[in-house]
Amino acid sequence: MFLKALRGLNPTIVVLVDEDADLTSNNLVCRLRSAFNYLWIPYDTVDTFLPKGSKQRQWYEADICWKIENVIAHEGLQRVERVEPKSRWVQRMRNAEFRGASFGEEAVSEVKTMLDEHAAGWGLKKEEDDLVLTWKGHNVAFATAWLPA
Repeated sequence: MFLKALRGLNPTIVVLVDEDADLTSNNLVCRLRSAFNYLWIPYDTVDTFLPKGSKQRQWYEADICWKIENVIAHEGLQRVERVEPKSRWVQRMRNAEFRGASFGEEAVSEVKTMLDEHAAGWGLKKEEDDLVLTWKGHNVAFATAWLPA
């Protein structure tokens, strides 16, 4: 319903950015595997931007703990963390009458340059028309651009 309402606004472009993981499985083992393969990244990155012992770091780590607990220990309405894979979002966008668009090479180059200069460990790769933010080579988040069909 949200995407249909968004489409009804006749936007010029929509940029969709989300975490690049699938935490939606009803199977606990699959969800646990996905959580393990993804949720180590926030812990690994924290040293790059928050000092040990800082209040902000404590809040950040508590938020990650809450996310892990929510993904693993809760079902039904109690589980609010339901990060979905990019493939599911792509299908939803197409069903809502959007078509994919590419990010310009200049924009991609600018983001790569900023990451190289200021963020050791972070990277950016292009997958077809989409951008994927990586940490030490592991996918973290994706960005896709969409135009009304």
